[in-house]
Amino acid sequence: MCQAPHRILARAHSFLTFSFVAFITFCVSGLPVFAQESDNPEPAPVTTADPRVPIDSLRVMVKPLTQEELAIEADAWFALLKAKARQIAVAKLGVRKTSDALAAETEEEASRSLAEAEQVKKLGDEVAKKAEETVTKAARESTGVDVIAPSETPPSPEDKESEESTKDASETEPPAAADSENAGNGSTDMAAKLKTDLLEDITVLQDERTSLSDRLTIVLDSWEAKGGEAESYRKYIAAVSGVELDTTDAEAAWSTVVGWFVSKEGGQRWAWNIVKFILILVVAYLVSKVLSGGVNWLLDRKIRLSQLAERLIANTIRNVFLAVGFAVALTALEVDITPILAAIGATGLVVGLALQDTLSNFASGLMILINRPFDVGHVVNAGGVTGTVHQMNLVSTTFHTFDNQTIYVPNNEIWNNVITNITANDKRRVDMEFGIGYSDDFEQAEEIITDVVKSHDLVLDEPEPVVVTHALADSSVNIVCRPWAATSDWWKVKTDVTREVKRRFDAAGISIPFPQHDVHVYQTSRPEKP
Repeated sequence: MCQAPHRILARAHSFLTFSFVAFITFCVSGLPVFAQESDNPEPAPVTTADPRVPIDSLRVMVKPLTQEELAIEADAWFALLKAKARQIAVAKLGVRKTSDALAAETEEEASRSLAEAEQVKKLGDEVAKKAEETVTKAARESTGVDVIAPSETPPSPEDKESEESTKDASETEPPAAADSENAGNGSTDMAAKLKTDLLEDITVLQDERTSLSDRLTIVLDSWEAKGGEAESYRKYIAAVSGVELDTTDAEAAWSTVVGWFVSKEGGQRWAWNIVKFILILVVAYLVSKVLSGGVNWLLDRKIRLSQLAERLIANTIRNVFLAVGFAVALTALEVDITPILAAIGATGLVVGLALQDTLSNFASGLMILINRPFDVGHVVNAGGVTGTVHQMNLVSTTFHTFDNQTIYVPNNEIWNNVITNITANDKRRVDMEFGIGYSDDFEQAEEIITDVVKSHDLVLDEPEPVVVTHALADSSVNIVCRPWAATSDWWKVKTDVTREVKRRFDAAGISIPFPQHDVHVYQTSRPEKP
C-alpha cells in the first residue's frame, strides 16, 4: 500500500530540518577562534577592532605591519567575510522557506515552513553576531582599546525596556505561524511579511559583505606587496561577490535588482564611480588640450622647431596624458590596471618583433624630424608622391595632392629615397622652352619673349631673366626662357608667359612647328632590255 501523503510530507520535513540544522552547525563550526584561551595564545589581529573602519584609515594601519602580521589580519577579515557570506546564504534559505509557506496548500504546511524560516533567520543572525564579536573582541583585547562601532552604540533605557518586553512576549507566546488558533490567511500574511523583511535584510547584508570585501582586499594588497600569497583569498572574494538572481522567484529577483540599485554599496556606488569616470575623462581631455597648446606655443616661440616636430611633440604629450587619464578613470571604475600593465610589458618583445617595419618607420621619422628636409605646407616630391605636406607622425607622413587626394606614405619610404622640396626656398626659376620654324626670324622671336617676360609684374628683376636660342632641333629652332619668380607665383608666371608668347607669335606670324620628317623620293629609270 502507498504511504499516506502526510507521512511522506513529515519525512520530507524531517529531512529538510536536518539539512538546515547541519548547515547552521557548519556555520557555527567555522567561527574564528582568536579569543580562545590557552597557555600559548595565538597572535591576535589589530585592524578588526572596528569592522567599519574607514578604508583610508585601514590603508594607514596596514602600512607598517609585517608579512606575518598581515597574514593574521587577512585571516581575521576573511573570517568576518566568511561569516557574512554564510549569513546571506542562510537568509536566502529563509526566503525559500517563506516561498514554500506561501505556496503551501494547507495551513499546517504553511505554519511549518514559516516556523523553519523564522528559525533559520534567528540562527543566521546569531552566527554572524557571534563571529563578529569573537573577531572584534580579540582585536580589542590585543590593542587595549574598546572601540564601539556606530551600529553598536549602547541602546537607551527605553530601547532596552522595549527589547525586553518584546523578548518576554516572544518567549511566553508561541510563534504566530505555529498557533493552531490562527486560521484563514494568517500564516500566509506572516510569511509574506517575513519574506519582505528577509529580502530587505539580504540587501543590507550584501552591502556589508561588499564593505568587508573592500577591507580584506586592502589587507591582501599590502600582504602581497610584502611577499604574501593571497590567491586563495581573492578567489573566495570573487566567488561570494556579486548579485545572484533567483529566476524561479519573481518577487525575490525584483527585490534583489531594486535593492542593488538603491543600496549604498551597489547602485549608488557604481553611479558615483561612473560619474567619476566621466569627470576624469573630461578633465583629462581639457587638460591635455591646454597642455598640448602650451607646449606648441613654447616650442614655436622659444625653441623654434619645425612645425612637424612641434605638432608631433604636442600631439604625443596630449595622447600620453589622455592615456594616463584613461588609466586613472579605469581605477575609478574599480578596475585593477596592474594586470593590464603587466600584460603590456610581457608582450612588448613579441610586439617589437612583429612590428619591425613599424620600428623602422619610427626611426626614419626621427631622422626626418632631426634633419628637417621639409615642413608642414611644403610641396614635396618624396616616396613617389608629389603633394603638400599635411602632417606627420612617427610612422607615416600625410600628403595632400593637387587633385585633392590624401596619401599616407611610410616614413621609411621617404627617408630611404630622394626627397625634393619644391617650395623650400622663397624664389624659384621658371624653365620654359619655345620652338619656332627654321624659316622664322629667331631674333624677332627672342625680342618678343624678352618683352613678354619683362612686362610681367610677377617676374623678378634679380636674378635677371635669360632668353637665348640654344638648340637646332630636328623640327624647330628652340629658344630657352628662364625668368625668376616667387615660389608661390611660379605656376602663374609659367602659365601667363606661355599664353602671352603664343598670342604674340601668332600676331607676328611666327610658327611653332610640330614634329615633322622630310621625305625625299628619288626616281631612277630602268635600263632597257636588249
